[in-house]
Amino acid sequence: MSTPTVELDFQPYAEQREVLESPARFRAVAAGRRSGKTMLAGFETVRRALQGGGSWHGWWVTPGHSISETGFTLIDNALPDAVVDKRKSAPPYQHIFANGARLDYRTTDGDANVSVGLDWVVLDEAAKGIPERAWTQEIRPTLSDTDGDAMFISTPDGRGLFHDVWQRGQSEDHDDFQSWRWSTYANPHVPDEEVDAARKDIPDRIFRQEYLAEFLDDTGGVFDVERAREEYELPDGVQPAPEANPPYRVAADLARSEDYLAIVGLGADGVVSHLTRERDLTWPQIQRRIESVADAHGNPTVAIDATRDNKLVSDLEADGMALEPVTFSAGRKQNLIENLTAGIESDEVTVPADSMLATELGVFEFETTRAGNIRYGAPEGHHDDTVDALAMAYDLTSGSGVATARATFGDASNETVSDETEQTVGDLLGGALRDS
Repeated sequence: MSTPTVELDFQPYAEQREVLESPARFRAVAAGRRSGKTMLAGFETVRRALQGGGSWHGWWVTPGHSISETGFTLIDNALPDAVVDKRKSAPPYQHIFANGARLDYRTTDGDANVSVGLDWVVLDEAAKGIPERAWTQEIRPTLSDTDGDAMFISTPDGRGLFHDVWQRGQSEDHDDFQSWRWSTYANPHVPDEEVDAARKDIPDRIFRQEYLAEFLDDTGGVFDVERAREEYELPDGVQPAPEANPPYRVAADLARSEDYLAIVGLGADGVVSHLTRERDLTWPQIQRRIESVADAHGNPTVAIDATRDNKLVSDLEADGMALEPVTFSAGRKQNLIENLTAGIESDEVTVPADSMLATELGVFEFETTRAGNIRYGAPEGHHDDTVDALAMAYDLTSGSGVATARATFGDASNETVSDETEQTVGDLLGGALRDS
């Protein structure tokens, strides 16, 4: 029996079309309520099932059956009976297509999700309760032997699996990921007046998360990145961005092992003027890069990572560069990061919205150790080199027109200070963090 021809009636708006046209293997969509993200994933799922044939196998994964029912109903209502061989309209839901393709609706609140191999997976409301282990230990391995693809859709909700996947899609370090974010206002089928009315009825933070699709820093996030982001482009090369005003500050975090050389320029107004992020450079190449950036920025004092003794620092000093060496320790990094956090919250720092610096600021997190200390850094799979460079640049006071907002009580010099003698905001809040 021949499989009937089906014309899929779906008119995506601009943001949806960009997702559909992306060649990325793993796509993540953070979108507001009623923004059409489920419709988008449903269309892509049906398109793949109809093209895949009898061996095609896909999953629609959710935190619970109530969300699965939404996806099942949307797809079931869109499918003509001629293309459906069988359907299971009660949990666990299922569609078997006339061409033999199979779509199972699974949840992460029951037995482990294991399979011999999948061609396609949708993780629906991925921020609302899908644990990281469901992806890393169960679902991701099922895509390996089939070279299968996945789409994550959700309204943001703190930090976790979905936030991490979304940030990977913003990073040039993960070529197989791509991500997007848009608010409910983007959906032309929802009147702006309706969204405006919702804004009056619910708390601001809920509106920002649920309708504006903002990742709010509730659970482990350090920086209010949205406050610092601004749409402007950094010039190619080493010249400072025209948006930043002199005199400038410059800082360099040196590449080691798998890390990157990061050089950040910062204007007197707190606007990032330059960003270098490169790896696999020789020490002479790194030295020349630092010198050229400093020269283009008026040869200010350069803060430089001197945690490990290396010839580069002495060579730069021998060439006449004014340096302020920074030796990183747990206490010193905490000092720098909390100082930068205060600066961002005081609107004294501006970063390019579409930059790796904004991405690294977004994933940067803290954890409280068993001893009650605050530890800062990037999560596994990410880097924080540009964050460290920005923190060092912001900490420089010479030549700055910005009154640096100190978040440290105690020694603020560049010498290493012990955890016993340095009292920081993290120390003062540590008890509250541990008890929360």
